[in-house]
Amino acid sequence: MRVIVYQASDTSALSKNFTRKDFKCPCGCTRQMVDSELVEKLQAIRDKLGKAIKVTSGYRCLSHNAAVGGSSGSKHRYGMAADWRLVDRSINPVALGIIAAQYFKAVGIYWYDGCAIVHTDTRDAKATWLCDAPRHYPSTTYQKFILPTIRRGCTGDASRTATKMLQRLLGLIPDGIFGEGTENALLKAQEAHGLTVDGICGPASWKAISGASKYL
Repeated sequence: MRVIVYQASDTSALSKNFTRKDFKCPCGCTRQMVDSELVEKLQAIRDKLGKAIKVTSGYRCLSHNAAVGGSSGSKHRYGMAADWRLVDRSINPVALGIIAAQYFKAVGIYWYDGCAIVHTDTRDAKATWLCDAPRHYPSTTYQKFILPTIRRGCTGDASRTATKMLQRLLGLIPDGIFGEGTENALLKAQEAHGLTVDGICGPASWKAISGASKYL
């Protein structure tokens, strides 16, 4: 980790496609920070996707972090984190999260009404989570894949949140209940993608149905 400290007025380049302005705290404070590793990995993702990335939240000073409800230990406070999406919004956050997990150990997928972003940060330890509502972050850190394997009748906070994300991918109402309607829609999607048609959404189904597999 190499944190770059700079002034808000400095808009010089950090990489081929990112400048210091992209990661600036929006509250008007002067001292800014960004981890060069964060920039390098986001640039690698941008190169892989061939699409422009919009950083929606980079560095946060203490007061701005508090104002947006960030945790006291937020990696944004140290220039180590970025929330982002594509400028053209052409790839959903599930796919972006799956792709990001190839580069970062810490990834969060945020998808609910009015929010469709990915969080990435440069901490050394693995940390993955899903978010389907403000301040609701069920962890998936204990799993090898960023999203849990879900099926009809599945329970648990992470599974319900993942079910909502699957339902959004399938064009269904995201109620978090994996019932017959969700299972039937998943079966059709699995068949369309040439997957094993078993009604179980595991890594292969997540990658194919989200569209992430095109970039892996």
